[in-house]
Amino acid sequence: MTSVHGRERPLPTALRGGHPRSRRGVLATVLGLVLVACGVDDGRGRVAFSQVEVQAYLEREGARTLPGLAVGAATCPARLPQAVGATATCTLLVEGVALDYQVQRLVADRFEARPARPVVVIADVVTAVQEKLGAEAADVRCSDAAVAQPETDEPLACQVRGPSSSRPAVVRVAPDGTLVVTDT
Repeated sequence: MTSVHGRERPLPTALRGGHPRSRRGVLATVLGLVLVACGVDDGRGRVAFSQVEVQAYLEREGARTLPGLAVGAATCPARLPQAVGATATCTLLVEGVALDYQVQRLVADRFEARPARPVVVIADVVTAVQEKLGAEAADVRCSDAAVAQPETDEPLACQVRGPSSSRPAVVRVAPDGTLVVTDT
């Protein structure tokens, strides 16, 4: 029972827990409110995202999408653009390499972060070279770093050492993130 202006009223069915699905409905409502409340009211009734909140999100997403790699701190501009559709560039440290991410506000209470350019895990590059060249590629060295974020059309140079020779191989990242190996 609730009391409104001195009169007792029964709680709505969803809040009483009378039906097994009612708790899920309340939970979904509470979670929805938590998601909307993640930002800070900017005084005009809009939710404004804070720098700290976006950085924490980027760090969690980095850890989720790059498993097994050491994901460090993210940095974002102190004042993030608040207009729907606006973007800002943030940086995420992964294995000591600064990777650029675009953070875009989707709607009033949500945003998403995507790499500004494809993120390449060097172990994947080595595997791609070995698959392309087969037994010739007994030892492939591409970079001392664990990850890279090459500019568009910037090749990744690798050195392939086989049983009898050593030669370069070039790997380019296609716009869809596919690794294209060229044996030179």
